[in-house]
This record gives sequence, C-alpha cells and structure tokens, in this order.
Amino acid sequence: MNVINWFLGWIWIVPVFLLMLGVLVLVHEAGHFFTALLFKIKVEEFGLGFPPRAFAVRRNGIDYSINWLPIGGFVKIVGENGDSDDPHSFGKAPAWQRIIVLAAGSAMNVLLALIIFTVMAISGTREVDAPLTGVSAVTANQAAAKGGMVPGDRIVSVAGQPVSDSETLRSLSKQHAGQPTQFVVMRNGQQQTLTITPDPNSTAPLGIGLTNWVSTATVSNVKQGGVGDKAGLKDGDVIVSINGTPVDNLPLASYLLSETKSPPKVVVKRGDATVGPLTLDVADKQPYGFGFNRPYRTVYYSPTDAIGRALSNTWDVVSSLPKGLAQAFAGQSQGPGVTGPIGIAQLTGEVAQEAGLNGLLNLTALLGISLFMLNMLPLPGLDGGRLLLVLIEVVRGGRRIAPDKEAMVHAAGIMVLLGFLLIISFFDIQRIVGGSSILP
Repeated sequence: MNVINWFLGWIWIVPVFLLMLGVLVLVHEAGHFFTALLFKIKVEEFGLGFPPRAFAVRRNGIDYSINWLPIGGFVKIVGENGDSDDPHSFGKAPAWQRIIVLAAGSAMNVLLALIIFTVMAISGTREVDAPLTGVSAVTANQAAAKGGMVPGDRIVSVAGQPVSDSETLRSLSKQHAGQPTQFVVMRNGQQQTLTITPDPNSTAPLGIGLTNWVSTATVSNVKQGGVGDKAGLKDGDVIVSINGTPVDNLPLASYLLSETKSPPKVVVKRGDATVGPLTLDVADKQPYGFGFNRPYRTVYYSPTDAIGRALSNTWDVVSSLPKGLAQAFAGQSQGPGVTGPIGIAQLTGEVAQEAGLNGLLNLTALLGISLFMLNMLPLPGLDGGRLLLVLIEVVRGGRRIAPDKEAMVHAAGIMVLLGFLLIISFFDIQRIVGGSSILP
C-alpha cells in the first residue's frame, strides 16, 4: 500500500525526474559524440535510454534513437572495442584521441555542474543568514578539545580579532599556529575565554567542524509518519533539552542528536507550554524525519565571484564523495548512502517539495559530479575502465589487448554493474515500502 500511495502522491515527479536524468545523459553522451566527430571517428548511433528501441531518425549515416529503458544513454562508435578494420574506427584512432573521447562525457557532466552553480550564483543563491562559526564537532585530543572547546560553542574572536565567517577563523588559526591564543566563545548565553594552541603540523589546526550558528533549534518539516511525527514533534517546536542536556542553539542540538547511542529524549517549548520528554524511537540509523528552521537570504554574486564559487563548490563535492562512499559501505552514514534510479526518483521528489527549483538545480549539479566520479572509476564497462585499457596499451608500446578479450571484459563488467543496480533498486523499493525518507 505504501508503494501505491507513494506512486499516486508523487506521479507528478516522474516527468521532472526523467527530464533531469535526460539532461545529465544527453550532456554526457554529447561529450563522447562531438569529440568523436571532431576526430572524424565514425559514429553509428546516438541513443537516449537503453534498447529495445522505441524509434529512431537517421541523419548523415547516424541513427538518433529513443529507447524504452529510460535509465541512461549511449553513443555507438564504430570499432569501440578495436574490432573493426575501418580506418575511421575508434580502434584505429591515436591513443590520445581515444583518451579524449572517453573522458569527454564525464568532463561534460562537470562542466554542466559548473554552469549550474555559476548561473545560480549570478541570478541569486539562497544562503543561510547566520555566521559560519558554530562548532558542530570537536575531535578528541586535538587543539580545540585540549583548550576546552565543545560542540555548540560560537566562536566570537581569535586573538582579539572578531570572527564572523569560517575563512577569517581559518586564516587567524593558521597565523597563530603553534602559539597559545585566546579564543572567545559564546556558551550558554555567556562569553568564555579559552586558551588554544592551533596545531602547526595539521591542515586542520583546531580539529573542529563548523556550521552556521543559529540561536534556537526550531523544528520544521516534520514528515508525516516519520520518527519525529510518531514521537509527537510539531513544526515550530523549540528544542530546550536532549537527554537532559540544555539546548540553546541549533549546532548543539544537531550534535547531540547525531551522537546519541540510544533513542534520544527531547523536551520542547510549544508556545507557552513545555512538552516532553518525547522519545525519538530510531533504529538502524533511520532518519529522524524532521529538520530545523534556518534564516535565509538571497545573495547575488558578480560573474567573477560566481565562477570562483562554482569551482569551490564543485571541488567540495568531488573531494567529499570518496569519504561519503567509504562511510556508506561501512554503514556509518545517515540515509541509504548509495542509491539507484528508483532512489534518485524519490530523492528528486523530496528535494522538489522541500527546496523547489533551486534544490532541483543543485541536485542536478550534484548528480552530474557523481556521474563524473562513477564513470571515471577504473572498472570494466565504465569509461574509466576503457581509459585504463588505453593507458595499458600506451605503456605496452602500442600493443593492444585482443579485441575479443576486451569486449568480454567490458560485457562482464556491465553485467556486474546491472546486477549491482538491481540489488540497490531492491533496497530502494524496500525503503519506500517501509515509508522511510531518503533524506537524512
């Protein structure tokens, strides 16, 4: 029944999801397609979706097809496995040209992400209107922990200089690395002075996590049927304690909820009444099913600043993906961690409901970067696997792996990937049947 209800309630998102997926696939395959044409390598077909074929139009010797399985796309290049004697086949092209053709698809996905981030920054991007100096985590035995800093603190100044953003904090911490330095923090409504010696031998001289400091932890977006809803939480509730610990800011609330090893007991202020304790009965890292209210503002960037911001955002995503995947496979991440097309469709709907068009554009950029990272993995059947074989050929002085063996390796790789996709899809469906959100 949950699947039926989910489908009926979210059927509107299907065309949105297919449009988003189609853009990502179209951009990716266009990279392969146009670079192949640039090097005069013969292309037989440009297809959206996977066979069986729905219909096709033939132009200049190339079939442009739409296929029935809307989960990807392909460019069929003559001799892509080195099995053609045509002088304009892929296998006859110089190694450097083949490398460019293979890498161009993923490169286009990154370019799309950069364009999306840049356009959003120029046209106005929605940002949290709160200083990015809230302490969300403190690493044990590191500089900040030794100096007495704790999650929930708001860093006010360093060595007498006011701090209102993370860049200033990082700069001042590096300037005073190795020196006992006064850090003024706001804690429980009062300022406290801590003496901390930033580590000069670490890229993270303080050993802390930062987040936007918001003065109250106000509950929002309580999902119907979720853990928070079942516990009795309502939109607008202000959390005043978690497991007996007083809470007066959002970073502290987030920290306590993420670190508790038992179902947390939450006391809230609802209007003039105090309600609770309410028990958030979670199991197996199930999401709490609610968020926190944050103040927002719209910021407009110049083209130059927008490009810099886009590059920074893209790098942040690229650098965080390996760690995120490692946590997912280790079972340490909130939410499913790894998902397939069904899960992405669910994610698309939830993002559209919570963040609108801006959220969908951000999701498209993030998925494009993820597609880049996935395709560059040196696995058979992926672009990265094909690139690896070309590089092996270069190392061997131009001696190629036998075409039949190369085709067999890629075919086996595709079968394994499809099997993995089926397994992921099973868990995606299981999550929907259970009524769980994909968002943490």
